[in-house]
Amino acid sequence: MAQADQSVHSVQQLRVAVAALEASALLCLTKPGKIAVHRLRTSTRRVEAQLELLSMLPGLPSHDEQKRKAVRLLKQLRQAAGQVRDIDVQRDRVRSEVGASKTEGAPSPDGQLRREARRLRRVLKRNGEEAADRLLRLLHKQRARLSIAFAELLDALAPAGPVALNEAELIALARDCFLNRRAPSLPDAAPQGSKELHRIRKRAKLARYLAESAPQSFLEAHRVAVSFESMQQAGGEWHDWLILSEFAADELGNAAILPRRFAAHAERTLQEFQRCLSYKI
Repeated sequence: MAQADQSVHSVQQLRVAVAALEASALLCLTKPGKIAVHRLRTSTRRVEAQLELLSMLPGLPSHDEQKRKAVRLLKQLRQAAGQVRDIDVQRDRVRSEVGASKTEGAPSPDGQLRREARRLRRVLKRNGEEAADRLLRLLHKQRARLSIAFAELLDALAPAGPVALNEAELIALARDCFLNRRAPSLPDAAPQGSKELHRIRKRAKLARYLAESAPQSFLEAHRVAVSFESMQQAGGEWHDWLILSEFAADELGNAAILPRRFAAHAERTLQEFQRCLSYKI
């Protein structure tokens, strides 16, 4: 890749992302909470994005074994933090749905809706506490191993020296990260389509974090990052409502009030996500 006065140094960016991940893990251990878990989860995604970028660059030293070990530990941490985050979101949305029924001048939510919400909140509270405990146990167990694994990976990459990307190259790779793995046509809302849409959402997230690694002077790269972020957020809204509607249906049955309301939110946000997918990035 061409050297440029203003450039992204990919191996150095990985070092920065790993340092941020380790700091987030320490914060989560010392002061667990929503903000700490969110930072931890985001940090894992940013490291994954840098690893994805490196996988697209030619001529790097062999590092497959070290990468596999690091990615395995990283995935465990991301999934554990993701479970805590998802449950926090679900609890907030159950509470908000009941609150939305208490609009000014309208009657209070009926007894059935309140009973359903209480039941979901009880289950979610228990699930959230269990997920938070699992995350903390995993951090205690794996944090040192994660640091060692990434130290070994960065040592393996060290002989590469500075690998720099200019703005056009970084944008092209961010788009490749998304487009080269995208389905040939927009999926529908069928179950198999939902899986594909979820995969597209995750690719948009990786592409966003790749573009965000650009210096502030790379204005076009940051514009591309904002576009991918909008797509990611639209997909995240849809996916959050989808998994909440499925969880509520499992707990309450399809005939209950809340599963049908959540499914309606999922359908509405799916349409917005599909509109975002039609935009050219």
